[in-house]
Amino acid sequence: MLKEIDFSGKVAVVTGAASGMGLMAAQEFARLGAKVVMCDLDEARLRQEVEELKSGGVGELRGQVFPCAGDVREFAHAEAAAKIAASLGGCDILVTCAGGNEARCCKSNVPFYEQPVEVIDWGLDVNLKGAVYFARAMMPQMVAKKSGVICCLGSVTGFEGDGVGTMYGTAKSGLFNFVKGLAIAGGPHNVRALCVTPGPVLTRAAMSGMPTALGRAGETHELVDVILFMCSDNASFVTGTNHVIDGGRLCMYRPYVAP
Repeated sequence: MLKEIDFSGKVAVVTGAASGMGLMAAQEFARLGAKVVMCDLDEARLRQEVEELKSGGVGELRGQVFPCAGDVREFAHAEAAAKIAASLGGCDILVTCAGGNEARCCKSNVPFYEQPVEVIDWGLDVNLKGAVYFARAMMPQMVAKKSGVICCLGSVTGFEGDGVGTMYGTAKSGLFNFVKGLAIAGGPHNVRALCVTPGPVLTRAAMSGMPTALGRAGETHELVDVILFMCSDNASFVTGTNHVIDGGRLCMYRPYVAP
């Protein structure tokens, strides 16, 4: 029987929470009653979004929001977020949204074999190690509570590959396996782990040009709704799995074009 989604009494930690899917996920968790630790590198924008949420600028919240600015590439940032979560009663839900294609984010649009090592490191560290660090920091609290959910944001690029932003796809495919390990480690303690893997989503205008079987990119809420469902009791038997929400992109044939 489908249950009404209610996160009252829960503590959620969301990375990449100052924009895009991370921001909407944080907003919805708070609207549905959770205390939300919002983590992001962009401190100014993060605090602006937190203040707007607190002021009721995006609707009434039943929960609360708490900013935690820092770089997901640094374990100290994950520890700082874990400390805030512990002060609120301990982390129940972790959603790792921080990430991005290194070629785009570092403005280095060259083939992999020409990419500077610092760009390669950025792609791996933000997209893979960031999720690993936050899971390592939060999972002990979940184990102690005998309950928890870790939801990592994947990408269809983890299946498709990318000759320019090669580490983005590599890191995302690593998350598909990472949640399997988390599920095995967390299972005896009722801690679940999974990936939600989007295709093109309209968090950026450029996404609208990526082909899908449905002929359009996804709306942000279409991904966030799945995240909320997977983190709720409605998905209490789901763990170790990857859930592709791509409008049918991966089932389409697209000839390879060299970069």
